[in-house]
Amino acid sequence: MDDTQRQFRFYEKPPLYQLLISLVIIVGIGILLFSLLVLAGVYIFDADLSLVGDPSSAVDGKDLAFLRYILIVQGISVFIIPSIIILSLLRTGPGPIFFIGEFPQINQLLLVVVLAFCLFPITSFTGQLNSMIRLPEGLSGVEQWMVEKEHSIGDLIGLLINSDTLWVLILNLLMIALIPAIGEEMIFRGVFQKICYNLFKSDHMAVWVIAFFFSAIHLQFYGFLPRFILGLVFGYLFLWSRGLWLPIILHFVNNAVPVFSTYFNGLEKIKYEPDISLQKQLLFLSLPITVTIVILLYFRNNYLKQER
Repeated sequence: MDDTQRQFRFYEKPPLYQLLISLVIIVGIGILLFSLLVLAGVYIFDADLSLVGDPSSAVDGKDLAFLRYILIVQGISVFIIPSIIILSLLRTGPGPIFFIGEFPQINQLLLVVVLAFCLFPITSFTGQLNSMIRLPEGLSGVEQWMVEKEHSIGDLIGLLINSDTLWVLILNLLMIALIPAIGEEMIFRGVFQKICYNLFKSDHMAVWVIAFFFSAIHLQFYGFLPRFILGLVFGYLFLWSRGLWLPIILHFVNNAVPVFSTYFNGLEKIKYEPDISLQKQLLFLSLPITVTIVILLYFRNNYLKQER
């Protein structure tokens, strides 16, 4: 890899070239590998390939196992493996490929966990605001597609996240929390945010652009705003901590809490929406918003001190 890197010098190429090649690697290697693994899974689980297009047709434990397998191999093949390849090409010298910087201190880890719990009411509130958005009548067909897509993804997650044994809980944590946290942060923050910074020469522009695409690629219109806010927080944590550890940990906690909640309280608990007006909810948000800002300012100030 080092000899190839010295000859190719990918890290010296223009940002647009890096972006294009990165997308080619994701599509060419990631999706090809994912397709091969899905076909292998059809034989391993003796499953029907139509489950990929219509997960709601799953009827037994074997079908659910196949769907979990698909989500796991998707995260590994489309996100983790391509990002390792791209980040190794972007590396300019010896050292870690993806985890830039030292492992966070205990106080930083605790702050990130507190930050995660402060973000839950914020994303819940913005999610409700997002669900109230309606497209113009001329785009009713698009809106109908969005609603159907939202329900399809929600039904799939609800189908898979429901767990009644410890082993299924562990599998769900791996599938829904750990692999997405590592894979998505590596590809969006580790790869694309770096490239966008070189492209725009602006940290803030890179954070906001990647947060937008991070939310959009999930294809959940009615969850776009809360996921965009999460993308901003992940992006600024990556920028101000100079590494992927903190955004990965925050991402993991954000995804893991609903998994634990479902295991201990049932699926209806995470679907529950408070019967409180948005105005009253906004009043209750003053504390989590304040704590969120204080924590982010802490990381920003540490970053600025190191820059001096």
